[in-house]
Amino acid sequence: IIDTQYKLKSKREKMRITLKSTIVTLIGVVIALALTGCGATGPKFTAIEIPQKNQSLVYVYRPSAFMGAAMSYDIHVKDKDGSDKVIGSLSNGGYIKYITKPEKVEFWAKTESTSSVTLDMKANTMYCIKGEINMGFIVGRPHLTIMDNKICKEELKETSAIVK
Repeated sequence: IIDTQYKLKSKREKMRITLKSTIVTLIGVVIALALTGCGATGPKFTAIEIPQKNQSLVYVYRPSAFMGAAMSYDIHVKDKDGSDKVIGSLSNGGYIKYITKPEKVEFWAKTESTSSVTLDMKANTMYCIKGEINMGFIVGRPHLTIMDNKICKEELKETSAIVK
């Protein structure tokens, strides 16, 4: 009788261990599937473009990072007359190219908090804004930073276009 009880406990323990390892494996697969395809899907960045005559060119980009990889957020542009429009949804490893007339423009993004930068753009000039995700209470918080063009050119090489 003792031997039978031990075998039952042993079988029950083996089933419990098998169930735990199956659950852990399934969780890993779900996480991997969730992160796959969460980034930008357009063509890889190739080269900085020269702004058209009497235009300003802005690259808004987000280098690939594990933290917040599954999150994306809309990039808004508010021009001097107060009109607001979304120019794209910035995802992990992606960039948005925005061509506009030279003027003062605010770029902003929001999840549970808002981040914004303002550029007083000049004609025939290129600008870069780096987007990142910082820890938030419920969801990641966007963080926008105006970048030096030299650093931007290097970081853009690892991104892909955001396809609307």
